Order: sequence, then C-alpha cells, then structure tokens
Amino acid sequence: INKMISFGFQTEFTKTGSPEIIDSFINIKTANELNIIAGSYKLPFERHSGINSGWGVLFPMPFEYGLIKYTDTTNKEQKLGSAFTNPSGHKPFRSGSRSPGLTLWGNVAGGMLKYYLGMFDANDEGKKDDSPRAAYAVRLQFTPTMMGFKPEKGYVLKDTYVGKKNVLTVGVAYTQQGFNSRGDGGKGEKPQSSLGVDLMWEQKFGGVVPNLSVGYVSHTNWQGTDQDNRTGMLVQGGVMLDTKTPIGKPALVFKWTETAKKDGYKLTNIGVAVNFYIKGPTNRIALGMNNVKVSNAPNMPNDVKNSYTDIKLALFYNF
Repeated sequence: INKMISFGFQTEFTKTGSPEIIDSFINIKTANELNIIAGSYKLPFERHSGINSGWGVLFPMPFEYGLIKYTDTTNKEQKLGSAFTNPSGHKPFRSGSRSPGLTLWGNVAGGMLKYYLGMFDANDEGKKDDSPRAAYAVRLQFTPTMMGFKPEKGYVLKDTYVGKKNVLTVGVAYTQQGFNSRGDGGKGEKPQSSLGVDLMWEQKFGGVVPNLSVGYVSHTNWQGTDQDNRTGMLVQGGVMLDTKTPIGKPALVFKWTETAKKDGYKLTNIGVAVNFYIKGPTNRIALGMNNVKVSNAPNMPNDVKNSYTDIKLALFYNF
C-alpha cells in the first residue's frame, strides 16, 4: 500500500472448485528493527516446520510427508506424522503451517540478528472441551555477516537461494500452549511446549552450489496429551550446478527425517530427487522418490503396511 503498510494473501481452489484463502495478513513496518504482522500466516517455529517457503522447498515432498494413521487391535486410533510441523493447536484452512496471530519481528544490526515474538489464538477459551488456548512463540536467528554471509531479512525463509547469495543461518525457537479440560478436571491435559534448533548453509563455489540444512525439534505433551512426547531429527541438502540447460539448472538433492515418540514409535523418511531450476528457487521441475517406514508401532494390525515408497513428478511455477 505504501512504504509502511503491506498486505498479502494466497488463494487456492478446492476439489469443488470454490476458492479458499490460505494466507491473509497485513504487515506494518515501523523500521527494519520492528515489523508488526497480523492475520493468518506461518508460525515462526523451527526452520523446516512452517517458517520456510512452501514454494521454495529443496525437496519436492514436504517435511511433514508420511502420515501413518490406523485403528489398532485395541480399537484405538493411532496417528503419527512428522515432528517437523507447526506446533500450534489451531491451524485454519487446509495449510498446516499457518495459524492466526499477531507477531513482532525485525532485523537487528543489518540482519545479523533476527527475532520473532508472536501470540496465536483463534478459539473461544470458554469452551469446555480440548480446544487450545493462546500459543506463544519466539524465534531468534543469527547470521555471521562479518564473514560475508548474507542475512535472510524477510519474514519467510527459503531452503535454497540457487546460488544468488551465500547463507549461513542458525536459529532457535520455542512455543508453549495450554489446552482446555476435556471434562476430566484437566487430568489428561498438560501444557504443550516445543523446542526447535536449525542450521542452513548454502554457498557458491564457481559453478557449484552445495546446500545443507539440519534441524532438531522436541515436543512435550503434544496437543495437550500427557506424556505424548516426540522428537524429530532432519538432514537435507544437495548440490546444484550453476549452469543453464534447456530445462534449467540441474540439482541432485536428498532428505532424511526421523520422528520418534516416547513409547518407541518411530517414523523415518528417506528421499532423493533431481531438480531443474528454471528461474529462481520457486520455478522448477522436480522428480523425487521418498520411502516412509514405521517401526515399533503399537498394536498395528497385520493388514496395515509399515513401509511404502512414493514417486512424484512435480512442476512448480509462480504466475
């Protein structure tokens, strides 16, 4: 709108053909050191858990890929997805990375330091059920700009800059959220807390651009369930050749993630892919293969597969 006020939204079409708004926010920039954003947008948690750009992911299948859901032999529903996801209890629309909230964020010392301080809530706290209360989120980033690395100054992060700038960023994030009682006096509900640590490095060496990112998350009392503690580890990276071919710059990438619950339930993702970047990180052709495997699943029926492999050919293009 002007130098101080900006807004954005993202809309997608559902299976019925009706439009659905995914992003909807307004940002007020008082200074580089202080921005105020409000609406429905990405919660600032661990790098691979929503704050990254969904259109700029290095691997064609998302970090939360591989949900295993089944009814066990005791007639109890079991559900385990990747721990690398938005930890907020309220996720509007179909996007799991967004939540409604208000966040103060900014870049300090030219982007060497970056912070996010947010509060997220969209439920009536007077409800007598397990709906979440307000969530509080904080994220801090450090980039050694004195070593020549470029800061990531925007609100949303990317997983690759395809050789456009050298990046080395370390981040730490924490969220906490309470839940209303399920009617049992609160005995089955505990405050959820989530910790995330991440690092990303990408640097151009002549015509070769290596990329590497790692992440760790730890969730306690997931979604307010007592003792549902889960952790996640992630390693992702690849090498891009900064040489144009008729279909773009080629890159070979890989991904490994592992999510584990306290009871020993484990979900592992291993994948490799070939990308051709047509223009920037968001316009590309990608062919990827991803294997999902579950181990130590409690009471899993014999007819439920504990391992499968998917192949995906995707065309990403921003109009």
